[in-house]
Parts: sequence; C-alpha cells; structure tokens
Amino acid sequence: MEAYLLWHMRPLEGQEHLDPAMNHIETDDKLCGVFSTQTRVSSARQQLVTQPGFSDYPEAFLIADYEIDQVQWTEGFVTE
Repeated sequence: MEAYLLWHMRPLEGQEHLDPAMNHIETDDKLCGVFSTQTRVSSARQQLVTQPGFSDYPEAFLIADYEIDQVQWTEGFVTE
C-alpha cells in the first residue's frame, strides 16, 4: 500500500542563492501530512501554499510516494 507525504523544505536563510545541484543546501523541513491518494495530497498542497510562510516559498513543496509497512532505512548510520 502506498501513501503520499507532503513536505515543505525551504532553504535556510543565506542559502537561497546556492545551486542545489552543485552544493549541499541545508533546509528547514516540515512534514505537513501523510495522505492516502494523490488527489488528497495535491489538495492539501493547494491549501497550504496560500498560508503565511509557505506562500513565501511555494516551490519548496515536495510530494513523495511512500510504501507503507516496509522498512525505508535499510542500513545503519555513522555519526561524525
């Protein structure tokens, strides 16, 4: 079963001018919701894009498909 995650990922202040393809950009990430259909996630995005803060960065929304009941992170991690 699939779900749809709606994220808002705006660049942190001072990093807006960086090219994402060439540099690591730190972002302020907000998980705005998890939805059962593409229609519902698109509707939620349209609702949020007019709200304060979100309307300043309308291009910062990301919709991600997500498989339910599966481990998404399959490897360990290293702390530096």
